[in-house]
Amino acid sequence: MSTFDFAAYRDAVLQLDAERWLEFYAPDAEWWEYRHANPPRAPNVMRGSDEIGQFLRGISGSGIRLALDNEVVAEPRVAYTLTVSLPDGRRIIENVILSHRDARIIHQIDVEAWD
Repeated sequence: MSTFDFAAYRDAVLQLDAERWLEFYAPDAEWWEYRHANPPRAPNVMRGSDEIGQFLRGISGSGIRLALDNEVVAEPRVAYTLTVSLPDGRRIIENVILSHRDARIIHQIDVEAWD
């Protein structure tokens, strides 16, 4: 089993480097988001590296700023809090749980609170 390189992942996220960030996802990864518009009965789900890559490329040029803290790094999961600062001054706080295997994310869950 390969170890998940959280330091490199964190750097890609904070730099909003979509291509480098995408390399951390398995081709069949799933990313589930729960937020005001996507409650537990209808989460936003991105499946596979094509959908996830499209999302990451979209936010990489959006003018947002990211901060990451409260990390808990373990095998086979990582958890952290992500603060997204939007260009209009609003913020999104996300608690994220990553499940990984062979150094790749296979499942991600975000629970978001929006201004």
